Amino acid sequence: MIRASDRTGAAVAIAMALALTTLAPITSDRGLFLDCVLLIAVIGAAGIVARRSLRNDSVAGLAQASLGVLALAGLALNAGLTNPFALPAVLSDGVHWVAASSAPMGPNLGVRLITTSAIGVLAFLADQLAVTHRQAAWTLLPLGIPYLLTALALPALVPFGALLWPAVGYLLVLLADTSGRMPRSAASARTGWGLLTGGLVCLLVATPSALLAGLVTPGLNPGKTAPFTGQGPVQMGDPSLDLRRNLQLPVDRRVLSYTTSSGDGTRLRLTSLPAFDATGFHLEPIDLFSGPLPAPPGVTAGRPRFQVDVSITDFNSQWLPLPYAPAEFTASGSWRHDPLSLSVLATGDGRDAATNGLRYQATIVDVAPTAQQVAAAGAGDPNDRGVTAAVPADLPVRIRTLAEEITRRATTDGQSAQLIQDWLRSPAFSYSLDPAPGSGYDALTRFLFDDRRGYCEQFATSMAVLARTVGIPARVAVGFLPGERAGDAWDVSIRDMHAWPELYLEGLGWVAFEPTPAVAEPPDYATGTQTTRPTHSATPSASATPSEEPEPSVEPEAPEPEAAPTDPTAGLDLGWLGWAGGALLAGAAAVTPTLLRRRRRTLRLAARTPRAAVTGAWDEIRDSVWDAGRQWPAGSPRQIGTTLADGLPPDAGAALRRVSLQVERARYAEDLGELGELGADVAAVRSGLAAGVSRPRKWGRELLPRSLWRRLHWRG
Repeated sequence: MIRASDRTGAAVAIAMALALTTLAPITSDRGLFLDCVLLIAVIGAAGIVARRSLRNDSVAGLAQASLGVLALAGLALNAGLTNPFALPAVLSDGVHWVAASSAPMGPNLGVRLITTSAIGVLAFLADQLAVTHRQAAWTLLPLGIPYLLTALALPALVPFGALLWPAVGYLLVLLADTSGRMPRSAASARTGWGLLTGGLVCLLVATPSALLAGLVTPGLNPGKTAPFTGQGPVQMGDPSLDLRRNLQLPVDRRVLSYTTSSGDGTRLRLTSLPAFDATGFHLEPIDLFSGPLPAPPGVTAGRPRFQVDVSITDFNSQWLPLPYAPAEFTASGSWRHDPLSLSVLATGDGRDAATNGLRYQATIVDVAPTAQQVAAAGAGDPNDRGVTAAVPADLPVRIRTLAEEITRRATTDGQSAQLIQDWLRSPAFSYSLDPAPGSGYDALTRFLFDDRRGYCEQFATSMAVLARTVGIPARVAVGFLPGERAGDAWDVSIRDMHAWPELYLEGLGWVAFEPTPAVAEPPDYATGTQTTRPTHSATPSASATPSEEPEPSVEPEAPEPEAAPTDPTAGLDLGWLGWAGGALLAGAAAVTPTLLRRRRRTLRLAARTPRAAVTGAWDEIRDSVWDAGRQWPAGSPRQIGTTLADGLPPDAGAALRRVSLQVERARYAEDLGELGELGADVAAVRSGLAAGVSRPRKWGRELLPRSLWRRLHWRG
């Protein structure tokens, strides 16, 4: 026979699985969702079996939790964690993966274990609330946490209907609890209908609320939403966030090879990051189009072309690696392009791995200028100048002054670009995959003036910022270096992943530069001449930087988590939103026991029938005794009342004796007589129990009521 608790437990498991849908924008790891569903099922089934087999709820809960832990261990083993001593390193890698990834994140063992464990805890908590403690309404808290986490991680993207499935699950829990636990009295029916009404209201409000939130909030983590013609929004991953992780892999591996008719190796570009603010360079929302690729912006017609044939062996990306500037390409799958950057992006199912095993051909416009053309060029005016030429008002004055100092001898913008590149490639700077920690303006300033140590992203970012400061539109490109020649082909490894600046020059369009030393030589056209360099030291010291220039009166705040930091793995900096969300969750968790305890008291004292009212008052007194840290004595209600009354103030003792007598009448007499003020008597007993107790102890009892975790199957 199916018990009411079985129905409620099954409903909780289904509801928790439905709540998982809100995590879809965060990760593309389908195995993670499968593991979570399996763990939820195990916890739900274990709860049903344990409650049927064990009479004590505490023991049943312990058994349920133990089976959940065993199931989690099995899932970890199945996912590849064969050495338990490697667990700390795996979890740490998961944290760094979150810090350095964009939504949706790719598969990662550490992230899978962390997420699955958290979902398991929430499933257990929801089951305990709904079934063990009979507080189905409070399952809203664990069911809503996955959505809250998504909203904190991606505050700008609330998918349509994100709250729909959690609301359906919550309603299902209320239905199961109402149908199975409420007595069939008119009063209880009204209570049940109240719960059902609340669930329906939640369901009806969820959909328009999600739609409204999606309409009024700005775009996802800068550059993650890209509406394109005819197909709606698509999630874009920021390839710059994979740079350091890929460069630090302990084992190098070939990811692609290519042949080209140009005779020389060529860089294969994924995309460019056009927007810059206090958090670094990042993507912007773009419009994607199908059909022929447009001519490269700012480049005169009639440029020569060459062919490339690319074969990808082991590289998962939604971005198609192509030399700049592609004129046309042939690749299987669904692809769209950005006319401003000429980046090509997958838009079909499984787009996160669209490149893996792909072979394709492309025709490339050779946009490489000559050194003379660069040196004579002025700054151009791209169509997206409002983004690619923007300099934040809060950029530190030291950086503005430095840019002017480096380029003060230049007579053209092209010469300024060459000088900035030469300065960053000077011996004062060194290449390192372990730059100083930090992000934002602080990290940029420290790199330019203090440690001068970093990898390609720091160099590319610095040149692009300095170029913008002197009036040259600039952006940061991410892709691969040409690789190594292997016969007629070129082999590219994961450690060839690279970032470099692109500057927009009049008549030349977007021109690639190479400021990173020791990794790649700059193009011939990008090399400046010694005669045009500043007469001061190529690497100005701290004393060479004008100290009399005023510093900003207010230092820029730390970047918020949704934008790509200059050093994406320098630490998990969630910003004020993350702290606020964490504080909210911590506060909710802290007050939940208090609220549950008060809810139980309210329901007991609001009983509609006399006998239920007396029973509820007695149960409330018993729980209050437990909360006060006292023992509940054995014996009849009258004996219990007499024993406890001796240790209470006179008025509290008298109230306790009155309630104990009413309990005996409710159990043995047909006529209960006048009940009196049961609520007032309960309040008097509670006041008596609290008499002489210090305020901190009172707060402790209120925040952590013992009665919530202790249930007896007998009445005294």
